[in-house]
Amino acid sequence: MRCIGNLESNMVIDELLALIGRHEVAWADTISLAGISDSALCHQQELQMYGAIRALSIDAGHSEFESDEIASAVMTRLG
Repeated sequence: MRCIGNLESNMVIDELLALIGRHEVAWADTISLAGISDSALCHQQELQMYGAIRALSIDAGHSEFESDEIASAVMTRLG
């Protein structure tokens, strides 16, 4: 597993925020699966965005752990 530095991590986060700003990563409306808790249903769009950001990060070569951190940071900045 490779460690990414703060500068590289911030650059990745900024690039993902730019993709979101250009609507290249957007909320997706999907049919809810049966059995999802009320909390998950209330936050479905946020969970989908987190998953999309995480997947983009993994596809870019980051580890799952790094991708979790990157997705969390992006979601925090989005508010």
